[in-house]
Amino acid sequence: MTTTDVHALRFIDSDGHVIETGTMVHEMADHAPKGWRERILESRGGGASSSPEYHEPSPDDDSSTRLINPMMRPGGHQSGPRVADMDSEGIDVSVLYPTFLLGVQALADVDLAEAQCQAYNNWLSDHVLETPGRLWGAAVVPQQDIERAAGEIRRVAKLPGIKAAFIRPNPTADWKPFNHPIYDPIWATASASGMPLGLHPFLAPDLPGACLAFRLGEVSSTTAEVQGADPEATGNNAATRLGNIFFTQAIANPFDMMNSLTFLLGGGVCERYPDLKLVFLEANGGWIVPWLERLDHHYEVFDWDVPNLKMAPSEYFKRQCWISFDTDESTLAHAANSPLVGADRIVWASDYPHPDAKIPGVTDELRRSIASLTDEQQALIAGGSAVALYDL
Repeated sequence: MTTTDVHALRFIDSDGHVIETGTMVHEMADHAPKGWRERILESRGGGASSSPEYHEPSPDDDSSTRLINPMMRPGGHQSGPRVADMDSEGIDVSVLYPTFLLGVQALADVDLAEAQCQAYNNWLSDHVLETPGRLWGAAVVPQQDIERAAGEIRRVAKLPGIKAAFIRPNPTADWKPFNHPIYDPIWATASASGMPLGLHPFLAPDLPGACLAFRLGEVSSTTAEVQGADPEATGNNAATRLGNIFFTQAIANPFDMMNSLTFLLGGGVCERYPDLKLVFLEANGGWIVPWLERLDHHYEVFDWDVPNLKMAPSEYFKRQCWISFDTDESTLAHAANSPLVGADRIVWASDYPHPDAKIPGVTDELRRSIASLTDEQQALIAGGSAVALYDL
């Protein structure tokens, strides 16, 4: 591929973020349902930060400063500066997910959670329309209440600028896996809307999944030792504090995603809802080929345990799923060439403006990672797959 062809690639960021802070909190509160503005302001606009057990990190220590400072970029909550940063990287389009509201599904007050979701989604719709065609939104839903979540998906599908809805890869209905019929209203509504569901993790160990199962919330933020406190004796506090982000992120993100993907594919959800579109975000992508191989192998050997499947799990993935890679992953080209995945099922994400976002340099890094692929494969990974996923 020539240099001219490389630079002609259309780069679409499948997973950027907004930061619900500063003046945006007031803007979002102004978009709240009637009677909820003050409650939104009191909770500072963040689902997780409104929980009494969760507090945003203080900038008084070095680790918190390194976590918070990158997110203070003006582009985190202002469309103009964001688009300027996108232009500096050659990014044509970015799809925006929340930050603190990634944790709204753990909020005990379901009425407040629903109101916060509606306020944020209304604000997001207006926000992305400030720069038409450059920014699109992924709505947040109150996943702790299945019917309300389905209702919000139905509502936001009619909002201009909203191209997806987001859920966490955690079973919010008392540890019931995603193939349980209790979640069917979410799958049915998303399928009917035509919008994809983005499965996106959050760093707090506050929902059923790997963090709670492996007691990762009890790992100290300064040591790798699991603390001896009994989580049942200490109530929600030990289970909801951030703990050691290195371990919660490194372990829980891919484990929860593998678990969710397995029940969605092997549990028959994709069989029952063939129009459902799913994208698996912020958990790396290098595991996807061996994981699909493992699922296909088990489908062949233990088919009696998945009698509702009419195809191998990887075939459902190829039909209606996408996965996001980080731009520096050495396995990206391998997955693109695998018959179980392919370039048309791969998107990439900047994670801007979170601390691990590589701005400047993210698109240059992606170019290097896909340099060995064909022109068609490169075009798909750079942006073509995201166009199909989000219907851009």
